[in-house]
Amino acid sequence: MKKATFTQGYDLTPEGDQTLVSFRGDGISWAGYIVFPLIFTGLSTLFGTPFWPLPLVLLLGMGYLIYLMFQRQTFTLTPDGIIKNGAEYERDKISEVLIDNPMDKEVTISGGPSMIIGGTGAAGASMAVMGAMANATTSAALGANMAIARSSAKRRFRVRIRYGSKVVTLGRNLKRDRAIAIFDLLTQE
Repeated sequence: MKKATFTQGYDLTPEGDQTLVSFRGDGISWAGYIVFPLIFTGLSTLFGTPFWPLPLVLLLGMGYLIYLMFQRQTFTLTPDGIIKNGAEYERDKISEVLIDNPMDKEVTISGGPSMIIGGTGAAGASMAVMGAMANATTSAALGANMAIARSSAKRRFRVRIRYGSKVVTLGRNLKRDRAIAIFDLLTQE
């Protein structure tokens, strides 16, 4: 029998009486790896040679966003509180530790029944086919958009603390399991 690998979801590094907590973001969903190259190729083709800087700028911008989603994140636990981005938040004034997900919302799409308009003869049949294709394309686009949103939401959990009226994010772009592990670390006595 093989022993299971124990993974905390974060690394702890003692530094005197403080502990550095570090972890990586969980990146982008499968949709980012499929959809972005298709959009990039489409924009490159659409704008052509005279506008080549625009797709290059978009590529660099998307590369930076992907980097941010995978970057190492840290905060420090002290005997009296938590240090994040050079500010110390006193433990006694932290009223809540929470996990949220800004993309985890129910998606509702409503619309009227599909209507295909046609007529007689070759022109009428052509109109009916065009109407059917438009309806199918719209349905496919809505379905793809919903799948991308659901996939992206799986990697967008955040761990945050409430410090007075301010909410401070300690970790972002996390899968649910990693967010829960960090939440457990912060809430254990």
